[in-house]
Amino acid sequence: MGGTHSFGISSSYSPNSSHILIGEAYQRRTWTLGVEYTRLMYRSPHYRLDYEGSLTPFYLESDPAVIGSIYTVGGKSYITSQVPERVVSINHQPLIEVMMGNGKVAPLYALYGRENTYAASFAPFGMRVSALPRWPVQPSFALDLGFVVSSRDLPVALADQFNYMFALGPGVQLFTSPCASVRLDYLYRHISNAHQGYQNPGVDQGVFRLTLSRHR
Repeated sequence: MGGTHSFGISSSYSPNSSHILIGEAYQRRTWTLGVEYTRLMYRSPHYRLDYEGSLTPFYLESDPAVIGSIYTVGGKSYITSQVPERVVSINHQPLIEVMMGNGKVAPLYALYGRENTYAASFAPFGMRVSALPRWPVQPSFALDLGFVVSSRDLPVALADQFNYMFALGPGVQLFTSPCASVRLDYLYRHISNAHQGYQNPGVDQGVFRLTLSRHR
């Protein structure tokens, strides 16, 4: 099963981000679509080792952003708007207290929306270890190394448009025929600029990735 090399179409989705290991940017959502290539490096009756590389021309990240502020007086809300500004995390605490004419104060809160950033990624350095290479269902573990290039600083302003990326995690591959398979991975993925930007919050995500492959 699996032949000596494969070509695949791969898509991934992550609904959130948090401080899993080293990233500090919260509540990011990411969608990707790209292609994958693998080539056999070693095979035994019990496992196989493949080179794995991917190119992802569509990489969309949705980030929380401050879009204005709001305070409430006498049951009436007053809203101001601003140019959206992406933030590392959402703060639900009052920003300041607004002094009213009667000597009372009202807490001022930030209003949040979302801002999308488009990017592309390339992971030329990767590998996959698969167990039970003769079986139609094969558990595996992958490691991918590469970078992300974005249309603006990612994940916030004053970070960088160039970020390093690594991802690793388990998966399971189902062969629908000797020449075709579908694989589902769950990966820990991290991107950061390695302190090349003024800010470097980094993004940690748990990522679901689905890949459809043809094998030769």
